[in-house]
Amino acid sequence: MTAKQCQAITQDGTPCRAYATNGSDYCFHHDPAHAARRREARRNGGLARHGRHIGSTGQAEPAPLDTAADVATLLRRTINDTLQLENSLHRARTVGYLAGLLARAMELTDLEQQLASMEHILELRRNSR
Repeated sequence: MTAKQCQAITQDGTPCRAYATNGSDYCFHHDPAHAARRREARRNGGLARHGRHIGSTGQAEPAPLDTAADVATLLRRTINDTLQLENSLHRARTVGYLAGLLARAMELTDLEQQLASMEHILELRRNSR
């Protein structure tokens, strides 16, 4: 038995891509018989979010951002702060994105250190002449 496609047309004029619920031509979101359940689900979702404590804002000390190492430190702090939030797809995406930026900042930190070392060696050579 194959699943049946929802027969509704979306607001942009395209067919709904969801599957119809058992015994209906429509998915949960478009079935007129489920209107009351959809309202209840929206209400419950709003109540679940109401009153959550996200955390304080604007309280952190300004972070120096002069080097890649400074940026890496800020990214580490931000990743750890983000991990304290409620687990969600948005949090996972944010952490993944920030981790990628951190990896790049760490590479740049290494390059900055190598460059500083080379500059120091060149300075020593100039001074020894």
